[in-house]
Amino acid sequence: MKYRNPAIPEGINTTETNPLKEFVFLTSVVIACIIIITTILALLIDSAAEIIPFEFEVAISQDIAKTLNNEHNKVDDYLQGLADQIIPHMNLPEDMKIQVHYVDKDVVNAMATLGGHVLVYRGLLEKLPNENALVMLLGHEIAHIKLRHPVKALGKGVTISLILSAVLGSSSDSVSELINDTSMLTMLSFSRDQEQASDNVGIKVLNSYYGHVQSATDLFQTFKSEHKKAGVNVPQFLSTHPDIESRIEHLNNMAKKQNWIQQGTINSIPEHIFKRIKIAPETVTSFE
Repeated sequence: MKYRNPAIPEGINTTETNPLKEFVFLTSVVIACIIIITTILALLIDSAAEIIPFEFEVAISQDIAKTLNNEHNKVDDYLQGLADQIIPHMNLPEDMKIQVHYVDKDVVNAMATLGGHVLVYRGLLEKLPNENALVMLLGHEIAHIKLRHPVKALGKGVTISLILSAVLGSSSDSVSELINDTSMLTMLSFSRDQEQASDNVGIKVLNSYYGHVQSATDLFQTFKSEHKKAGVNVPQFLSTHPDIESRIEHLNNMAKKQNWIQQGTINSIPEHIFKRIKIAPETVTSFE
């Protein structure tokens, strides 16, 4: 009797499910797991940041501190002096030292970063209509540091980098580079909730320092004007920052709810500061 191989049933190496659907499903599961893990770790980082010693921030920001301290002038002294006057109204921890740095670049921005460093750019300083708005700005940025937002942002950035390294097989050295990258330390981004929390502290400082909240929203009117000039209109759901109009409305409502005095003296930024940044006081747009 001659042996014959049995006939192979049809469809044994095929599946009714489209391979592309299986790939999409598996990819979706992996992405969902990454999002869940990242969210959980982010929440843990937020909680842990409260107990991380401030000295840790200072230690890992040594490189950026050296870069920022290379140039020092009268504008730095003025900004630091104003910050030193409002800090007693902010109830900062004793070991939390704030250093304000003037950055001579045409950027309409200011930022808080690790180690208690606050950067104020010429592009913004020369457009502020008064010192009251500057106090609001400094109060807002120092609030980020007080509330430990920079170290929370760094922690989340490192966490995401670790997860991506594990998934994509990147070198762990990339995480070390992220921590040591001074440009990254100056560009830490904060969430909408963190921005609003800092807005709340900023207006409280303004009220405590002056006894009123006149010009509390001038800072945001400045940003609004600049956005309009640049044609920038980012939908709120796409932006990490709350919508400018929402921030102005929130601050006005907060002032009314707290029964704060909303009219008061408006202080000018000293003329010698405007001369130092090469702009005449009369060219500054007023938002009063």
